[in-house]
Amino acid sequence: MRRILFLMLLLSLYGQSETLKVGIKPSEPWVMYDQNLSQEQRNPIGFSIDLWNAIGKDLNVKTEWVYYDSTSELIEGAKKGQVDTAISAITITSDREREIDFSSSMYELGLQVMVDASKSSASVLELMGKEIKKMMNVETTFMFLLFLVITIHLRWFVDRRDSTSDLFSKNYFSGIIDAFWWGITMLITWETPPSKGLARVIDLLWHIVGILAVSILTAIVTSALTAQAIGGSIRSEKDLAGKFVAAVATDAPRRYVEKIGANVIPVKTIEEGIALVRSGKAEALVHDGPRLVYLANQINKKEKKKVLTVAPFTFNPQNYGIVFQPKNELKEKVDRSLLKLREADGLEKSFHEKLKEKWLKNTQ
Repeated sequence: MRRILFLMLLLSLYGQSETLKVGIKPSEPWVMYDQNLSQEQRNPIGFSIDLWNAIGKDLNVKTEWVYYDSTSELIEGAKKGQVDTAISAITITSDREREIDFSSSMYELGLQVMVDASKSSASVLELMGKEIKKMMNVETTFMFLLFLVITIHLRWFVDRRDSTSDLFSKNYFSGIIDAFWWGITMLITWETPPSKGLARVIDLLWHIVGILAVSILTAIVTSALTAQAIGGSIRSEKDLAGKFVAAVATDAPRRYVEKIGANVIPVKTIEEGIALVRSGKAEALVHDGPRLVYLANQINKKEKKKVLTVAPFTFNPQNYGIVFQPKNELKEKVDRSLLKLREADGLEKSFHEKLKEKWLKNTQ
């Protein structure tokens, strides 16, 4: 009887799933959760979460999430054995490989560049339209029309008193219409009719108003075009040289951008970098491409217009990996699961491809 009970106990213990401690840190769209909730209430979601859940199912293990605030803390936790493994958006580098072990690549990507959409995509005509619209607000439009009405009345009144002039009709309504077209024509073409005395003074003053208006508009559009040229001139990583580029201070992209000659503005978070781009204090933000695309899509969707765009080119190819303590036997099992999840089943897309469509679809 004791032997039977002992065998039943062994079978029950064998049938239980092992629980693995898995370290994670927030990084959209790889790992996301409400950081204001307690750890017990958090429900992490994202590409890395779905991927690990599939790996855990394949390995028949349960998962206990362990939360970290930064990539360096996450790696240090795995190195010290605080967790069995760690997953998020962790770039495989030679420096990190000296201290920890990585799985085979869980995702291949590269760096990309985020810029202000208004400075990278507008045509000249579109840009001129936007600037004229901004300049001609309700107040300035009212002041212009008021000044125009006063000027054309004054000009008609002076011309009406000149019996030798037939520039305007002597009748009020038709004369004011003639004077209106005089004002608009002179404002645009600067064609001055033959005049003398007070009429000549009015023509000259209105001529000066036209010059000032065109000069102001030219200056505004030129300034906007210059700003557009800054954002729109970034066609490859080589164009970042000499530009003011935001990058997260503790991440690998910052070191790479420094090497290619950019004026790097170190920021603590990617959100801080986005704020600098939107305020015009940084000409671009460099970070891992999928995260930039995800955040740009979210911000554009929230504001219901395209305020940020991510340049389509990628550079400095990278790989994300899952972290293990050196010589951890779990690594080989996870590598096999990763390979399995990348394999297509006939015409059916692989689990990995479905994850990419779910979390990393570009809707810019």
